[in-house]
Amino acid sequence: MEKMKTVNTDNTIVEQFRDGIFRSASRTYGEQYIEPILRKYYGWEESNGGANDAVGNDGQLIEIKASKVLLSTEKKENISLVERIISENHNDVINRLVSFDDRYDSEYYANMQNVKRDHFDELYYVMLFEDCLKIFVSKKDNISTIPNWSDKHGRYDAPGKSGQFAIKKTNIAWHIENNLITTLTWEEVYNITKENIL
Repeated sequence: MEKMKTVNTDNTIVEQFRDGIFRSASRTYGEQYIEPILRKYYGWEESNGGANDAVGNDGQLIEIKASKVLLSTEKKENISLVERIISENHNDVINRLVSFDDRYDSEYYANMQNVKRDHFDELYYVMLFEDCLKIFVSKKDNISTIPNWSDKHGRYDAPGKSGQFAIKKTNIAWHIENNLITTLTWEEVYNITKENIL
């Protein structure tokens, strides 16, 4: 198992901001944090219909997905209840952050899910690393070329309506080479967010 990272307890405000996003619930950080940050950064309007997340500067319908890049956890079998409870300390997300420099070495599984391909023109997907955000874009018609694309997400979804794809160390190079458009440091993200009012 990989060595877990330790966190400096004397965090700066930017580190506290970053850690707050990583500690937030999945639905919260995607819809309530990353979506308004991207709308602010790119100058997009919020979608009125709710079927997608933004309207681009040229009127294109935009879907936004995000995933935290975290070290995979090792599942231990035949351990005591005490050992299992203590092991939760290692599972804290802040101890599992992956830096972009470690993208080819660390074991992680960043899943972009519930991608409703009939609701948008462009998909913007964001990987949250320890040191930065990587923003990628794919046209609707190119979604099926994404590695690990599954044309079905959820037991009751009709094939072709909602899908998902996982990004790992074995396929992230494809995303960088084909779809990467923007890198933001956490300080840049913090400064963008300072201007947003809930």
